[in-house]
Amino acid sequence: MSSRRGILQSLVLALLLAGAVAPLAGCGFRPLYGRANTDAAGASVNNQMAGIRIDPIGDRLGQQLHNALRDRLNPLGQPSSSAYTLQVNLSERRYGALAKQDLSASRRNIELNAFYSLRDTAGNVVMTDRSVITTGYDEFDDPLNDISSLEDAERRNTFQMADQIQTRVAVFLTKGTPAPVVPPPPGSAPPPQPVGAWATQ
Repeated sequence: MSSRRGILQSLVLALLLAGAVAPLAGCGFRPLYGRANTDAAGASVNNQMAGIRIDPIGDRLGQQLHNALRDRLNPLGQPSSSAYTLQVNLSERRYGALAKQDLSASRRNIELNAFYSLRDTAGNVVMTDRSVITTGYDEFDDPLNDISSLEDAERRNTFQMADQIQTRVAVFLTKGTPAPVVPPPPGSAPPPQPVGAWATQ
């Protein structure tokens, strides 16, 4: 008798749990990355992102960001044929954050600005956005230590920037709607200029 009661209690609990979970499936909650996350054509966001070709980014810092983006978007290598091309215009600003009594900086911030655009195979810009990442490091009047701290801060900046760009591109591909155009602030680096097929638009 107790065994039958235990089975009935388990069935009731299972039904209650199913009823509680079922509404969540229709509320729009879904993982940003995953096989279940598909667009109208049935292609997963991961597959779409793996098909994005990343244009070269100038300078040493740009090369670091390029490599970080490839690790996140193209872990198996740049695609031979791409549905989208990602173009990034990168700029860096360094400034003192804390000062000693002699007005020399004891801590510096590094601000990384990226203006980026996503183009389709026809050369049309389907997404533009801007990301800003700031990190800092302490200066100890030791050239070797200061250089190492600077390079570490720059590396952290590029990793965080790559994560942010990856997330925003994934959100765009998930929604399937263009992101708003973000104008650059006065005095900052200009956004990527049109090239190739969309230069005349």
